[in-house]
Amino acid sequence: MPLIPVRPDLSNALIHLTGNRGQTSACDALISILREGKIRGTGNSGYVKGNATAACFTEMPLSSVRYFIDHRRLTKHPYEKFGIALSKVNAWGGGARPVIYLPNSEADWIPQEHRWRHVQLDYGTVDFSHEREWRSKGDFALSGIGFYVIVPNKEQESIVSASMSAEAKNHSLGFLHMDYLTDLL
Repeated sequence: MPLIPVRPDLSNALIHLTGNRGQTSACDALISILREGKIRGTGNSGYVKGNATAACFTEMPLSSVRYFIDHRRLTKHPYEKFGIALSKVNAWGGGARPVIYLPNSEADWIPQEHRWRHVQLDYGTVDFSHEREWRSKGDFALSGIGFYVIVPNKEQESIVSASMSAEAKNHSLGFLHMDYLTDLL
């Protein structure tokens, strides 16, 4: 079945948002991604199951990101208006796949080497399905693909742009200012 070309509840892009983690700010985390050329996978010390790490994305439309950030107290991570947006085609080619939402008690059939795709869902008590998550096993390399850089505003664009590697600058399709985008809604 071919893809439906226009759906306001889905996006043709995946977004990786960064947040403040300990001593690292969301802006510094984004700069690190753009210098290293990859989104580092997180391991099972967080929410990724199994023995592999995974880079995490959301398929929510950009117009919905503001609600996700504005209600960060309801999410598992405090995301900010910093990140990367890339096409699903490029993400798929890099190994990203939708997660499998299931209760832990029903996930035994998932082979150990694919447990990184499982996210716990116990309707009414544990539910992260609003994140519309996709994951890529291990680190996700940005080399050779085009992507947009998400920042709050022009001031932050200047800071991030000055810190980007030459390769990141060559593959960046531009900056998306979330403050501006959310003001339009």
